Amino acid sequence: MTDAPIDRTRLPIADPAFKGTANRTLAGSAPDWGLIGHVTPPEGAPNVLLVLVDDAGFGQPSTFGGPISTPGMSRMAEEGVRYNRFHVTALCSPTRAALLTGRNHHAVGFGSIGELSSGFPGYTAFVPEDSAPFPKMLQMNGYSTAAFGKWHLTPDGQQGAAGPFGRWPNGWGFDYFWGFLGGESGQWDPVITENNKTIGVPQSKDGKKYYFPDDMADKTIGWLHDVRAQDAGKPWFVYFSTGCAHAPHHVPEEWAAKYKGKFDSGWDAYREQTFERQKRLGVIPADAKLTPRNEAFPAWDSLASDQKALYARQMEVYAGYCENADWNVGRVIAAVEDMGELDNTLVIYIFGDNGASMEGAITGSFNELTMQNGIPLTPEQQLALIQQYGGLDVWGSDLVAPHYAAAWAWAGNCPFQWGKQVASHLGGTRQGMVIRYPRLITDAGGLRSQFTHCIDIGPTILELAGLPEPTHVNGIAQTPMHGTSFLHTFAGPDAEERHTQQYFEIAGYRAMYKDGWWLAQSIPRIPWDLTPETMARFAPGVWQPDDDPVELYYLPDDFTQADDIAAQHPEKVRELRELFWAEAEKYKVLPLLGSLSFYFGLLPPIPAQTTYTYYGDVQNIASGMIPRIYNHSYAISADLVIPEGGAEGVIVAEADHLGGFSLFVEGGKLRHTYSMMGVLVYRQESDTPLPTGEVNVRLEFHADAPKPATGGDVRLFANAKEIGKGRMDFTVPLRFSGYAGMDIGRDNGGVVDRNYADRAPYAFTGTIRRVVFDIKPHLSAADENTLHESAHHGHVAHGISA
Repeated sequence: MTDAPIDRTRLPIADPAFKGTANRTLAGSAPDWGLIGHVTPPEGAPNVLLVLVDDAGFGQPSTFGGPISTPGMSRMAEEGVRYNRFHVTALCSPTRAALLTGRNHHAVGFGSIGELSSGFPGYTAFVPEDSAPFPKMLQMNGYSTAAFGKWHLTPDGQQGAAGPFGRWPNGWGFDYFWGFLGGESGQWDPVITENNKTIGVPQSKDGKKYYFPDDMADKTIGWLHDVRAQDAGKPWFVYFSTGCAHAPHHVPEEWAAKYKGKFDSGWDAYREQTFERQKRLGVIPADAKLTPRNEAFPAWDSLASDQKALYARQMEVYAGYCENADWNVGRVIAAVEDMGELDNTLVIYIFGDNGASMEGAITGSFNELTMQNGIPLTPEQQLALIQQYGGLDVWGSDLVAPHYAAAWAWAGNCPFQWGKQVASHLGGTRQGMVIRYPRLITDAGGLRSQFTHCIDIGPTILELAGLPEPTHVNGIAQTPMHGTSFLHTFAGPDAEERHTQQYFEIAGYRAMYKDGWWLAQSIPRIPWDLTPETMARFAPGVWQPDDDPVELYYLPDDFTQADDIAAQHPEKVRELRELFWAEAEKYKVLPLLGSLSFYFGLLPPIPAQTTYTYYGDVQNIASGMIPRIYNHSYAISADLVIPEGGAEGVIVAEADHLGGFSLFVEGGKLRHTYSMMGVLVYRQESDTPLPTGEVNVRLEFHADAPKPATGGDVRLFANAKEIGKGRMDFTVPLRFSGYAGMDIGRDNGGVVDRNYADRAPYAFTGTIRRVVFDIKPHLSAADENTLHESAHHGHVAHGISA
């Protein structure tokens, strides 16, 4: 198919008309070989490698002056250019939606993360059909496209075999996807999705422990080789989205060991040292000021020695985690170079999607979901729990699911204030970005300081590929992209700044940028605080957004937002505040706190389904899709066939030993293990062995009351006869895991009960005909409504952290 006559403004591109001759016979007939061709991009369209690191800060990679070694990124900077004024949205899913669609995140339904879908247009978590992602545009114009790693753009309730798959990566224009659908993943035991099928937890090979980041690079390189095996010249687009550095912070010990002792001086010294390196490197101006530590974060010198040891270890693991991620990016780049294609590949490397995460709260945690489940832990409690697993050396291993203390994230966002979630300040919105493309960038090692934003990436790639932004996709008229190509900045540091106006908003934190001025408005809430007392301040009719504290900065003179000049420029404050409200209306930001509307009585309908039946060997049910057993009575029954001689193994298991439950048979007896986030573990077993033949077993949990974290009594039955009982004083109020799935007939990945870890996945040796969950055995309508509201309050807490 020739390029000249193609109308690329309407996608998919129409089939060409027959230009040959077709007589009644072959005599005199002439074929048109263009009919059996395929759409190709414009001549000279480059490959594109887009790298996105998760939950990382401007002041972490060595490429931007941080203490974490990132030679892969630094190589791209030395052969390309650094951008020191590149911006994101301050939260995971919103940045990804904006990045891949080229449109503001609320305008495409992602005012918050995919787990927090609500009934307001800016918060549906459903990208409208009139806002096609740019990977789909590349795909329809003849590119091979693939995505690897973290996705986080598919709502919780749609991550199963029933779909719908238009919200999975293949539906966004990727020919191939390999990674995980949710907001986070364990790096030792990820639940992998390949294209439109969840294939589960990979197994270790050749005696080497499985590690997701290494495998992710292997799969990317393998895909590139496969593409070239078929077509030597077809351009490709790879979206390489690491699970690092999102919690849980998992990394092989040899990577963490590189940083042993390097953070013993603490986060205050980290900031000061990083700030000086940033100046020497030239990634911040020589006259920039280091912003001070907020009182929300403790001074390092105020801590006890055992606390310092705990916190230093947290950062050692995190640093090794990030260095490994960069090493794997470097492996992919090296593979492209070995193929002879690096100079024809646009490399865009973004180190962070929302600033470093402060969701570990003040102390960090051995289990990142303790905070979301409302389980505060003191440093002393954490140290005691860690000792049960072997001491601080296990931090980073598969025995824990750690997150570092919030002050490390603040330090990692140096020289800026705050971090993830806080869209009002640069700590949550400015990331280091490097671009390499020697065909247009001639000042290798240079710096670019034009204001750029993640919505500009798509327009830039389209312009470089010679592709127009389509007016129609699949017959639907398209909303023009909101981003602005910055391809012209490749030519030099003095290129004009074309993205001159941009709003920011996440969960009430908001800002308005225009022509160098930045208006910041922060809600009176620390990012990790979602307590009822705090949230009551934002109830409808109580909270008045215009009463929130206002700060004003002029960034050409104040790179770090160190000098608030709001008092000197009240007219500019009024102008930018009014502009924000206009932009908020235009781009569907309203109502503010739309993602947290569940907190204030705006609840979705109560699901009608109260029983869930699983037939046979169903595995890897997404954690957000398991039956709603939290905070009330429930029952689990299973119809089994137990052969003569008995059976062993797991009947049903959710998640792992850091939060989960398992109903299994061991030593002939029915057993139940329940982990309350690894903080408390409850076990019950039957008094007698199970009979053989066809057997119905049943677990009943009788809650003390329908309330969050309720305790209750457990009873075990076989063929309707009680065979055991026990007590659980507390239960998980929100969610067992951010990623681990539920399995029928086995316990994949990290297991719930470590006593059978050496037999994992401990598959059931009998036959399971079906497993049935009854989540409404005793609830009144009033109790159900109360629990529905409580569940969504907890769900909000989980979602914000993802």
